[in-house]
Amino acid sequence: MKILYSLILCSFLFGEFDQFYNGFGMDIGKSGSGLFITRQAIHDSEYFSLNGELRFYDIKASEETIVYDYYSGQYQTVGGKSLIMLPLFFGANYYLFNGKIENNFSPFLTLRVGGVFSVDGKEVGSFRQRWENPDTQITPGGFLGVGIDFKMVGQTSVSVMIGLELLPLEHEFDGLDDYSGRLIHISFNRRSQ
Repeated sequence: MKILYSLILCSFLFGEFDQFYNGFGMDIGKSGSGLFITRQAIHDSEYFSLNGELRFYDIKASEETIVYDYYSGQYQTVGGKSLIMLPLFFGANYYLFNGKIENNFSPFLTLRVGGVFSVDGKEVGSFRQRWENPDTQITPGGFLGVGIDFKMVGQTSVSVMIGLELLPLEHEFDGLDDYSGRLIHISFNRRSQ
């Protein structure tokens, strides 16, 4: 953690950031899936970048499935959880082979830390009944992984990351106190002018 803070402090003291990217994307993880928005600032040296992102996860139960109800003619989810998580992470990417690869892709290591706001609704009832008075908690979380930036025409890029998402809870929601696990993170970015 001290290394991340030192890197961020040194970057602001001894360098400039002239490339900023805004993006959005989707996450597919062991505990569920979600969407996110992100902002990235690339250092002049292009050896590292700073990131901030807000994620929205819909946590799935291991026994959750979709069934067809012949009586109503509709598909329904059964065995699900009414649990969402909103991680707010800040971190950095370190580009391993900067200047050594001549193509339009850049492999990197990434570390992100921050807080996770979790909201646990009731498991039965209408939508309004389930989310009327939910339990909430805020806990620390993070992400550690590897990825590749694919630079494209028109000042856009696609980032693909895989790694370990850390989503521990202070007290149990829906029978678990830790929703950590593997995560695939896909981001579509555009350089801001």
